[in-house]
Amino acid sequence: MKRAFLFVLTITASAAFAQNEFAATAFYTEFKKICADGQTGFTAYKGDKRGSDFEELALEYKVKTLLPLADSGKIVVPVSGPPFMVCYFEPDKIRLKVDQRGSNLRDAILIAFEKPLYARTETTVVNNYPLTISYYFTDPHETRSSGAAFKMVIYYSLGKYYLSLEIRGISQ
Repeated sequence: MKRAFLFVLTITASAAFAQNEFAATAFYTEFKKICADGQTGFTAYKGDKRGSDFEELALEYKVKTLLPLADSGKIVVPVSGPPFMVCYFEPDKIRLKVDQRGSNLRDAILIAFEKPLYARTETTVVNNYPLTISYYFTDPHETRSSGAAFKMVIYYSLGKYYLSLEIRGISQ
């Protein structure tokens, strides 16, 4: 029993003090490049056009270079409003792991952005599973979700929890 307790304690402690996988120069550098390109409408990162379910509302493009650790992504150019890049990260069956990954991603964004960000998080329950949306604003008085510089979403689909990050640009 004592050995089992020590084993569990060791695993718990190592998980608690695990390094942030996003805390790397490659992530910070690429994040800054994407944010700068967002200010020009994602012209450098916009790849080939891809199919969209709602072509009358927005055009979608492949991303030439993703954020480090992102599995996939796309650039969306809506008919009205600024374009944005969405990056998707590895899903997991355990919500706590995805929450920790989201926390690590948030910390890395705060370091890379080099300016204060103000967060608003909303959690709702959809089909008995939590849906968490966090908006990150550059203006502490901003209240519109459309005014957020970044949007992070944790959602449940097909037996797994997913994490996505939206980096918003400005209209050309």
